[in-house]
Amino acid sequence: MASVPHTTSLNFTSIETLTGLNFKKWKEDIEIVLGLMDLDLALREDKPAELTNTSTAEDRIKFEKWERANRMSMMIMKKAMAQSMKGGIPKHTSAKGFLAVIGEKFKESEKAETGTFLTQLTSMKFDGLGSVREHILKMADLAQKLKDLEMAVTD
Repeated sequence: MASVPHTTSLNFTSIETLTGLNFKKWKEDIEIVLGLMDLDLALREDKPAELTNTSTAEDRIKFEKWERANRMSMMIMKKAMAQSMKGGIPKHTSAKGFLAVIGEKFKESEKAETGTFLTQLTSMKFDGLGSVREHILKMADLAQKLKDLEMAVTD
């Protein structure tokens, strides 16, 4: 049991802090870390029905497991966000909903980022400084960034 905090701290360090320009990478990091920690239940499933006097032991276990996964997921996601980002995100009670709200917020910024990358790519000219290889690699990098934003760039 002593190795759990060590493993947990290693997982936290692998999450890139959400700054506003890196949502896809941040989301991927969050999903991997929560999956490795077996806390992704709250991202995969909706909240189970509230417990009642007639709830079975299985219902209670499922509810408690989801509640813990949700609480821990929320803490981890908030911890992995830059302080400046936290104020612009509406409060949410479920990790799944919180992640969806963050995703919606960043769809708008992705459109602006796509325009910037397209402008850079189409206006890029080899200036004679450095090598042609470097120039081609810069262009390939911009093309990959556009592909990551789901903007098709042909060769």
